[in-house]
Amino acid sequence: MSTNTNNESTEENMNANTSLSESPITSFETIDTANLVTENESIITQETIVTENTASSPSEIKETIIFTPANTEQIISTETEVSPPTITETVESTLAVVTKSDSNKKTIENDESINNNEINETEMNSSENFNEKFEQKDLKENEDTDNRVISSNHTTDENIPNGNEEEIDQEISGSPLKRTKTKIRNRISNCKERRVYANMDLPKDDVDRKGRPKYKYVTNKIVTSKYTIWTFIPKNLFEQFRRAANLYFLFMAVLGMLPFISVNNPVLTVLPLSCVVFFTALKDGIEDRNRHQIDKQFNGAICYHLQNFINVNYPKVPKLSFWKKQILQIKSLFKSFSKSSLRVESNSIDDDDDDIPPSEPSNEKLGRPSWKKVMWRNVRVGDFLFLRNNDAVPADAIILSTSEPEGTCFVETKDLDGETNLKPRRCVPDTKHIRSPDDCENATFYIDSETPNSNLYSYSGSLIITEPIDVHDSEARSPSSERSYIPNSTTLSERKWKPRKTIPVDINNLLLRAHVIRNTEWVIAITVFTGVETKIMLNSSETPSKRSRIEKEMNQEVILNFFVLIILALVCAVGSAISTRILEDRGAVINNLDSNRDSDYFAAFLTFMNSLIIFQNIIPISLYISIEFVKLWQAYFIYNDLDMWDEDSKATAVPKSWNLSDDLGQIEYIFSDKTGTLTRNIMEFRQCSVAEKVYGRNGWGGKTDAEKGMEIIQGTQNEEKQELDQKEIFNQYINEMKSVFEPIYSSTNPNFLTFVDPEIFRDLKCDDEIGNDTGGESSTSGKSNLKRKRSELLKEFFTLLAVCHTVVVDDISKENANNEGGADSNNGTQSSGNSSESNLNSNIEKNNSSLSVAKAKLKNSIKQVLPSFKQLESALGHSPTGTVKSIPIDTTVAKNLIYKAESPDEAALVAAAKNVGFAFLSRTTNSLTVDILGKEHKFEVLNILEFNSTRKRMSVIARRPDELGGGIILYCKGADNVIIERLAKGQENFVEATTRDIEDFSNDGLRTLTLAYRELSETQYESWVKEYQAVATSLRDRSEKIDAVSEKIEKELILLGATAIEDKLQEGVPDCISSLREAGIKVWVLTGDKLETAINIGFAAQLLTKEMRLWIVRGSKKESVMKQLDNIFVSFMGDKNVKKFTEDGEEIPPIKEEEVHAFVVDGAALAHLLEDDNSRNQLITLSDFLHSVICCRVSPLQKAMVVELVRRGKKSTTLAIGDGANDVSMIQAANVGVGISGQEGVQASMAADYSIAQFRFLSKLLLVHGHWDYLRISEMILNFFYKNVVWVFPVLWYQIFCMFSANIFYDYSFVQLYNMIFTVAPVIILGATDQSVGKQYCQRFPIIYSLGIRKSRYSKKLFTVYFFDGIWQSLTVYFTFYFINHLSTNVEGDSAGPFSTAVAITVVIIASLFVGFNTYYWSWFIWVFVFVEILSVFIFVYFYGLFEQSPIFGIGNQLFSDGTFWFGMAFSILVAGLPRYIIQFIKQWWYSDELDIVRQIRKREKNEKGKENKTKKSNQNNGKQPGLDIVTPVINVELIEHGGRSITENNSNKV
Repeated sequence: MSTNTNNESTEENMNANTSLSESPITSFETIDTANLVTENESIITQETIVTENTASSPSEIKETIIFTPANTEQIISTETEVSPPTITETVESTLAVVTKSDSNKKTIENDESINNNEINETEMNSSENFNEKFEQKDLKENEDTDNRVISSNHTTDENIPNGNEEEIDQEISGSPLKRTKTKIRNRISNCKERRVYANMDLPKDDVDRKGRPKYKYVTNKIVTSKYTIWTFIPKNLFEQFRRAANLYFLFMAVLGMLPFISVNNPVLTVLPLSCVVFFTALKDGIEDRNRHQIDKQFNGAICYHLQNFINVNYPKVPKLSFWKKQILQIKSLFKSFSKSSLRVESNSIDDDDDDIPPSEPSNEKLGRPSWKKVMWRNVRVGDFLFLRNNDAVPADAIILSTSEPEGTCFVETKDLDGETNLKPRRCVPDTKHIRSPDDCENATFYIDSETPNSNLYSYSGSLIITEPIDVHDSEARSPSSERSYIPNSTTLSERKWKPRKTIPVDINNLLLRAHVIRNTEWVIAITVFTGVETKIMLNSSETPSKRSRIEKEMNQEVILNFFVLIILALVCAVGSAISTRILEDRGAVINNLDSNRDSDYFAAFLTFMNSLIIFQNIIPISLYISIEFVKLWQAYFIYNDLDMWDEDSKATAVPKSWNLSDDLGQIEYIFSDKTGTLTRNIMEFRQCSVAEKVYGRNGWGGKTDAEKGMEIIQGTQNEEKQELDQKEIFNQYINEMKSVFEPIYSSTNPNFLTFVDPEIFRDLKCDDEIGNDTGGESSTSGKSNLKRKRSELLKEFFTLLAVCHTVVVDDISKENANNEGGADSNNGTQSSGNSSESNLNSNIEKNNSSLSVAKAKLKNSIKQVLPSFKQLESALGHSPTGTVKSIPIDTTVAKNLIYKAESPDEAALVAAAKNVGFAFLSRTTNSLTVDILGKEHKFEVLNILEFNSTRKRMSVIARRPDELGGGIILYCKGADNVIIERLAKGQENFVEATTRDIEDFSNDGLRTLTLAYRELSETQYESWVKEYQAVATSLRDRSEKIDAVSEKIEKELILLGATAIEDKLQEGVPDCISSLREAGIKVWVLTGDKLETAINIGFAAQLLTKEMRLWIVRGSKKESVMKQLDNIFVSFMGDKNVKKFTEDGEEIPPIKEEEVHAFVVDGAALAHLLEDDNSRNQLITLSDFLHSVICCRVSPLQKAMVVELVRRGKKSTTLAIGDGANDVSMIQAANVGVGISGQEGVQASMAADYSIAQFRFLSKLLLVHGHWDYLRISEMILNFFYKNVVWVFPVLWYQIFCMFSANIFYDYSFVQLYNMIFTVAPVIILGATDQSVGKQYCQRFPIIYSLGIRKSRYSKKLFTVYFFDGIWQSLTVYFTFYFINHLSTNVEGDSAGPFSTAVAITVVIIASLFVGFNTYYWSWFIWVFVFVEILSVFIFVYFYGLFEQSPIFGIGNQLFSDGTFWFGMAFSILVAGLPRYIIQFIKQWWYSDELDIVRQIRKREKNEKGKENKTKKSNQNNGKQPGLDIVTPVINVELIEHGGRSITENNSNKV
């Protein structure tokens, strides 16, 4: 979502000692910082007005701005300190003083220390003064003015002209909002302010004694990879052995190789650990190789820079050896003759330029300057760049000139802020003459730039044009291209320069890395920031490290097993000491004891160490690598799911953090944005109100989503409204249109029209005056009254829409339109799918994960399965987040005009005006061409007063053409409250009627704008424009001063009316939310809409239902808000027999057990609730009872705080989903973040853990994949621990009969291969492919998802059950063979070998069969691998026993030929599995859960279907017609009662 409209503020008269307004939704003013941090960063710094009384004058009220630098790393504390009542008198403590007048005009009294990054504006009259300061550069350190961060509450207003999202009003209510229980870090830059020189010698203080620049700039090379060829092995080993488990296994391996520890084969000791380390390193290497490829892609991208040019900001070529000099000279000789040096006065590129390799950077002149290819990594600070149309910008650079005479260009910023709309940029006015390489070399200037920071919307700097001091010095006057440079000189000739002119530079003059040049032939710019100091890199903070809930709990089980290991070793040590002492006391002779065992204590110690070796397998060494392998396959299956393929955007679901797949099955709370997430973010012009009359309310566009929600509330959704036939409406519309003008640009295709009303054209022909009380003198228009004809107001209304905007127009011909970027058919806006990534190399995979191999395999599988899906196959080779669409062609118009705007709202308004007959055709810097009812007119644009978060409006001052009356007119559009308070007097009835219409629009879920105008005299305009031009060149507080001057002319406005635009719900949103709620998931919507609108949308999206009881908390007063929450809390938690009353004395109905509850809170109230500990605890408690929650008018900061409140307070698994840059903080705060790769770019999807194209895919992602993955991982981990327990405890039973001597029971080859070979495959197959039920049943019965919410399939209780089950089975196996071995009549010598081998074989078989027993879905995978694992242990024993050197030599033949072995194996397997089978039988039939019931439903339906098919087949064989026999009815599963629970079928997903 658009981030530049998030910090809105509604201007109100406010006094520090007066109470806040009593309006239903009140907003209070805050001032954004100069370094406002974007919402996609973790920290949000803000200047907040805090009222304080000065000590010197108690009666004087001043407001101090507390400023936190955005480029300083801050950890937001849990409590915010309150400012002291007085302000210290020191200069350092005073930052700024703001006073307010009744009209809310801000005057800022600046101190010298208000901002140390500001540019010194002092004029330097003498050359001595200038050079002294020029050499010192006067670079100051940033001072930490205050470590406190005071965050104000935000509310939003949807009636914003730049309404690309819910707009934010910031609020303060007495005390600032506290950042409770949250720690969020912000990325910082350690650099100072910088001065970049162009073609002028550096002052002597800026160079070292060898003449080299002192300041070293970072390179433009970006490195996101972890390893290099040389560092991979040591660094990867260090990373792996940071894990405690790996350190433990390393300790065990080292311990096993000690000479006094009896282990036969040292190779087998380190084999398991070596395998784990190797495969983990292989995975890390593959992932890092992908990172290297992405780095290579960006660093090796091509751009053009000025070659044969001396960049004075870098040293010259260092001194080289003789041989290197000769080689370079030979190379330069060939270079000098390869191309003609005469091609320097043109900015064109040769046709054969693609064959020329990129040049290497150098600071030598080998010819005339020219534009040459260069790789991005070689771009340097101070380089001149030549950027062509559709080129991505390699570094942050200041625009010097463009191909447009006015010096303008347009950029796409999707990869920075998530916005797909074009942004205008302009060059520095005094450098627009630079149009060739020679011009670049002849220009002499330097740039004073601010410190690198992450603020995408602010930049402060200045460009100072210089000239030599001594104008008589011929060398100084000569251009730099004619100066002589000594090739290997280490010093520069000293010249002194003086400033000729200082030009301020702001964000509108700056190109940022990852911007894409659009609609501009070329741009020349100079680089100021490179590499990690660019704004996009400062914004690209690393994604928080997230671990799944099961992984965290598993670590606790690993620690528990470690303690069990210690206990087992201690038991053996103590038992060994006691046994040895008893035998010694009896005088028994103990054979085979080491000489080291003379001491009982030392013998016990050695026994302890040996016991650690023999019991080490109780901690599964292969568990971690197996889980990573399984989750990789789970991620592949998600990516491979064609049900989550979006045809429009050519995008599939992309798992970016594939270690969180099991968390998808445990989500209890979903936090969702609305605009662009639940809605399409494609705006449709639906209605308008002009001159007290509403147009478009005839049912043409159908009901809005909010209207549908209102009908659900009222219970009238089945009533049909009597409306005119749409076909008749359209025919009347076309006939009336053609009676007024012949359409050329206006569409007559109903598929392209969302607004159709013939009344507009009837009223355009009508000359009736508006009958209202708008009479009265107007000081602005010069007319005697404000009465206007309706037709004149309509023309002025739509002329305003066609003129008051910053839209860029493209004329797409019918022949090539399908080859261009995408557009929306409803509003004509274009959304280009080309980002900076796709401009670099669209065929290189952008996803930074190990899924690239899986994607390649997916291509081949799709070719085999779905050969007709050619578009899908080709799209998989591109970025999964691409949104390329084809432009639908309207054949009813002469020209297809494609409007590109900064917001979809603005494009929809201009497109609607075009279809009514007021078509915007073209624009230059100072003119607009508009076709009005078939005649072209040119408006001279005098000024554009741009929209910003403080003004909440935009204005255009234009000179009308003479045929339209001439004169100067101001057109203004903005939020209703902002426009209405600036209207001229005498329009009360008009305003009242329009306000009612706006309220109706808002209740219908429409986004509204209010339109007004003002006619200006030449004198008024000339007087104002002089003041405006003066502040426009100010270097300090330029934006605030421009706003203040704009305020002076945007008054005495004449109201025209209001517009209403709809942002429709995405397809399938209501069904998806309904399914999620049935699954037990609580859905919270965090939106910026008004409360009434949000409620209506909630009903339309089935977030709210008629059966729900709605609890609403609203208001701005803390006491009132707390009282409302207390009443709700007492209603749930208090004595139900005690009556409760509201503030108004109304009785609160008691809570009923069967009621379902929803909670709605607005942003002003939420601010108070979040800052109070007691209210936070109440919210956490109430969340258990609330099925749906809607938070209205909330800021991005509040979104993240709400998510964090629930995640930490409830200890629940949360998911946040959004589509814009302002949703990133919320996405990163949740356990699982999901980004929508839609209309607002890739910022959210790139920061998320999973990326999907539509909200409806969330149902499949959670209810199917999440449910499967949770059960798979849970069962896999429990089976891993079980199979190790059943393997290890026979060793303990063996110690009882060998004096606890820590003798090895199994052969060591079994010990090492048990986890690596014999039992690993079945459990991995279970974790990767098991399915409890099919996807159809997962979606039909969402209630089975609640198993994950309740954590019923992985818990301490289940771990204990599996643990003791393993102990029982080990007892069964061991003592079965123990008694068989003891009763055997052919025992000769040492019989431990056959005994232990028999136990080992049986344990392997039981472990494999047990995994199969716990598998829901016996696919051919599980059949094959269970059989292969069982077979492998027999093969190993047989063939390994054929070698004489083998410890089990001959044992295989002995066992396999002995019938007692086969009997003992079968008996022990039966007895070991019997308790588990009985318990499972009892559970499924008498204590069944939801999954057991659904599996029985599936079984019944399968049987019924089989009988039906059998009956049909029998009828066909007997020659009977199908359908004549009575078929058994299908089981009714709408509601199944079982064990006191009910399972409801989701009919929307019924198969």
